[in-house]
Amino acid sequence: MPWTVEYAPDRALAVVTAFGEMRDEDARAQTFETVYLLKRNQATAVLVDYSDAVQGVSLATLYWLPDYATQLGAPWDARVAFVLPRGRDPLESRQFLPLAFKNAGYDVRLFDDKVAAENWLALAPPPPHLAAHPAHA
Repeated sequence: MPWTVEYAPDRALAVVTAFGEMRDEDARAQTFETVYLLKRNQATAVLVDYSDAVQGVSLATLYWLPDYATQLGAPWDARVAFVLPRGRDPLESRQFLPLAFKNAGYDVRLFDDKVAAENWLALAPPPPHLAAHPAHA
């Protein structure tokens, strides 16, 4: 398997680690497993480490992922630190990913460095809890 999703109880966060080329089905499966772990552990922090991955996820899937996360019941105060592939990510996904998630109400930040991503998750206060989304009503 070119990726894993695990829960780190000492840091209260879900950690997605990917290697090799990521495809649309990988992104969907990672989202499913991540939301499951967040709900199971009542957590809101996610570290997505794609530093050793090659981004092969389509823009259409990136657009759809926030809605999919909402359908799965992702917490609205979730914070996601996404570590970009080392020099191999398409510019459009770098710009589009945080915008798509922000428009859906999630706090997603992109990082070139895993340590910076971990520090942001540890130090950044979570955003105020948002009202329930109509999709949950």
